[in-house]
Amino acid sequence: MKHIIQEVFSTILENPVFDLSCIEKYFSKDYIQFVDHHQLNYDEFILHIKKLKEKVAEQKIEILNSAENGNIIFTHHLAKSVLKDGSTVLHKVLAEFTIEDEKIVKCDELTLLVEGNHTEKNLGSEM
Repeated sequence: MKHIIQEVFSTILENPVFDLSCIEKYFSKDYIQFVDHHQLNYDEFILHIKKLKEKVAEQKIEILNSAENGNIIFTHHLAKSVLKDGSTVLHKVLAEFTIEDEKIVKCDELTLLVEGNHTEKNLGSEM
């Protein structure tokens, strides 16, 4: 199931173009995301991805470590983002994904801004 997360990172997050069909392919309509004291449902997650595409020119995800336990995938990854204003931010992310029927139904995530402007610390939950 780890391949699902890698595909999500490359086809949704690293892709500079918003593609709703990719989100529909990988995420359940019942999707819930908990990120840094915020909770997003499926529709709010779509708004979050749209906002990222408006703000981020390029994003690269590097998985440093991962673990799989049944239908749970845990990743420790870095998200390096070049914003459209030319600035760069780096976030360290710890995420636990729950997968059911080949779709992500939940993500419980902590993000930490490692480099860049502190105003971008909430890039992981911004809508």
